[in-house]
Amino acid sequence: MNTDPHILETFGKRIQRCYGCFIAYHLKDMYLGEDVTFFCDHCKDDSMFHFDDFAKLLDISKLKEVSEADHHH
Repeated sequence: MNTDPHILETFGKRIQRCYGCFIAYHLKDMYLGEDVTFFCDHCKDDSMFHFDDFAKLLDISKLKEVSEADHHH
């Protein structure tokens, strides 16, 4: 599986609103909850995965950051 750290860094800079408080955060600072919902550090619970954990399981070849990177070469 492709684990290009630059792609994951770019993906982590995407902005997402927390489903708990509705404040916008970078994905790299968020936690993945059930039903692909994202929560900030203040609204998360123990069942959620931090970005660093769920990013390891992503097939990054499917991310738009990969296709955009291919266009820049």
